[in-house]
Amino acid sequence: MFPTWAKNILFLLVYMISGLILVIIIEDLLSGTQLLPLNRAIESAIMGLRTPLITSFMVGVTQIGNPFIFSVLTAILAIYLVLKGKWYDAALLLSAFFIAVVSVTILKNIFQVTRPVAPIYQAEGWSFPSGHATLATTFFFLLAHLFYDKIRSTQGKVALALGSIVAALLVAISRIYLGAHWTLDTLAGVSLGVLCVSFTVLMFNIFLSKRRSFKNLLQ
Repeated sequence: MFPTWAKNILFLLVYMISGLILVIIIEDLLSGTQLLPLNRAIESAIMGLRTPLITSFMVGVTQIGNPFIFSVLTAILAIYLVLKGKWYDAALLLSAFFIAVVSVTILKNIFQVTRPVAPIYQAEGWSFPSGHATLATTFFFLLAHLFYDKIRSTQGKVALALGSIVAALLVAISRIYLGAHWTLDTLAGVSLGVLCVSFTVLMFNIFLSKRRSFKNLLQ
C-alpha cells in the first residue's frame, strides 16, 4: 500500500518516539519525581473501577496475556508462516520477539524495582518494566504489521489495527488494575514493545529488503 521508503520513515518516527518515551520514564524512575502525579492519577482512575465482575475479567486477561502464552503464540505463528513459505516474515517475527524478551529481562535485572503490594493479585519477580505489557505489545504490533497489507478490505485493516491496539492495552491495563505493576511499568512495557518491533522492522527493511536473492530465498 505504501512504498518501502515511506514505511521506513514511519517506523523510524515510531522508533524515535517510543525510545524517547522510554528514556523519559527511565529518567523519572531514577529521579522518582517528575511523573509521579501521572503515575498516581492513572492508578487511582483504573483502581476506582474495581468491581467483582471486572476483577474476574481482568484476572482472565492477565492470565491469558502472560509471557509464556505469547511465547507459545509466537512460535505457532512462526510455524504457520514457515508452512506458508513466508520465511522472511517468520524470521522477522522471531527476531523482534526475541529482542523484546531479552530487553525486558535485562531492564528488570538492572533496575530491580519491587512490585506494589496487591491485595487481589499476587505477582512474582521484578516490576519494571512490565513483561506482560512488553510482550503483548510486541506480539500484537507484529501481528498487525505482518498481516495488514495482506487484508484487502478497508474494514478488515481497521479491525486488525484497532483489535491489536485494544488487545495490547487490555493486557497492560489489567496489570495496573490488579495492582501487579506500577503505571510507569506498563507504560515502559508498551514503549519497549513498540521500540523492539520498529527497530527490527527497520533493520530488516534496510539491510535485507535490498538483498533480493536473500529475501527471495527466505520467502
